[in-house]
Amino acid sequence: MQVTGVDAFGLVNMIVQAAHTARRNRDLCQQLAQHVLIVADLLRKLDIPALRQHLETRRPLELLDASLFRAYKLVRSCAQRQENTSQIYQMFTGAEVASKLRLAQEEIDRYINLIPMITLVAAVGARQVTSR
Repeated sequence: MQVTGVDAFGLVNMIVQAAHTARRNRDLCQQLAQHVLIVADLLRKLDIPALRQHLETRRPLELLDASLFRAYKLVRSCAQRQENTSQIYQMFTGAEVASKLRLAQEEIDRYINLIPMITLVAAVGARQVTSR
């Protein structure tokens, strides 16, 4: 049996690979959720209102907020997709979802890597204000 240039064996391999991808996406979705929880715990230890007082330190924190919100929507869509769509559809959109999950985590990490510099800038700014 030949379907658009792919034989039955090839189709079976494609389906098995897609099923593995969908399963990995569930794992990636959970990993992203756990990563965001860790980030939230760390951010609670910072004096965020003080860091938001100045444009230089507020901007990256707002970008981090936006990244976290996009990650929330992505994780939520993963859960909804599992409830509302067929497994076949999930299998064939799995690679795209996996890419989005990885990109979301990388984006969050980019802003988290700026936290030491943000706090340093805020501390230097506060020191300059008190020394005047």
